[in-house]
Amino acid sequence: MKLDLLTPNIEIGLVTTNLDAMVTFYEGFLELVPQGEIDFEGGSQRRYSLGSSVLKLVTYAPPPPEPVAVGGGRAQAGLRYFTIGVNGLRAVADAFGASDYDVVEPLTEFAPVPGMGWMFVADPDGNWIELFGTL
Repeated sequence: MKLDLLTPNIEIGLVTTNLDAMVTFYEGFLELVPQGEIDFEGGSQRRYSLGSSVLKLVTYAPPPPEPVAVGGGRAQAGLRYFTIGVNGLRAVADAFGASDYDVVEPLTEFAPVPGMGWMFVADPDGNWIELFGTL
């Protein structure tokens, strides 16, 4: 089966019980542009532009009984991180280093591609984000 895509992007939903801290991180620190909030029966989602994709912070009432499994792909199988490509990764690493947010794998230059690198950070819930790009 070939999917007939309605949109050429992806929407990532992060379920949280820690909405204020997550909004501070994604909207305040990373400066993602808010698209608005959608209420639905039993919850809501805040939507943010992430390039041509969308990141959604989702809350449920009542909240889920299980907490986030922190630790990225090393902690548990399944969808464990998402990746954002950026220009000026060294400056992004410096901003994280000067913040209270966790850098879980430090900036590392790609050996086969000089001038490119990657790092992993964690949001307030412990979800991992891979950042890669030009140094």
